Amino acid sequence: MPKGWGDWFRRVSEEKAGDWEIYDLNQYLTLSLSGMERNDSLLISASYFWSNTLNAFVFCHGPMTITLTDVYMLTGLRITGSMQSYDFLSAESKKLAKISDYTGWTSYILNHIGDGSTVAEKEHVAFLNMWLERFIFCGSSYGPTFNHKYLVERLAAGNEIPLEKYLLGSAYHLMHQVAVQLLKNEPVHTISGP
Repeated sequence: MPKGWGDWFRRVSEEKAGDWEIYDLNQYLTLSLSGMERNDSLLISASYFWSNTLNAFVFCHGPMTITLTDVYMLTGLRITGSMQSYDFLSAESKKLAKISDYTGWTSYILNHIGDGSTVAEKEHVAFLNMWLERFIFCGSSYGPTFNHKYLVERLAAGNEIPLEKYLLGSAYHLMHQVAVQLLKNEPVHTISGP
């Protein structure tokens, strides 16, 4: 967990927890505070059984896959929503500073955490951006990106977004990348994904 995340989480949640409950984000946002450790060797071992054709693990007893129900049971993220992927093909906004202004997650937090008693929209967008980048999609970078900026802005505005579908798609993409490396007999150095 990046330094300062817990304090920033408490600050933003004091004001936004009610909204998060309405948007079905509360449970998964709270999971970002847990100290779950990733077991890369277990993930790599399981990857040997992954079939890119079926999007499933193929075991002796038959195929097994991750479903939307599994993701919902683990995270509580929304399955349905009014926004679809084509809705995100829109012009960018200027709510967040340039990505080159940050050297890592800690500097990102320091630059976006507010000092007043209320949480501004810009701070909430920055908070949700870090949550998506660092704790949901688990990008391979060691600092913030704005890959999901428009998605985050819609979340902060209260739009109904089926995040569970994006998380599941990201997990399938991760498994595909690992399987391709294994098929080429290349070492799997880092696993970036949910």
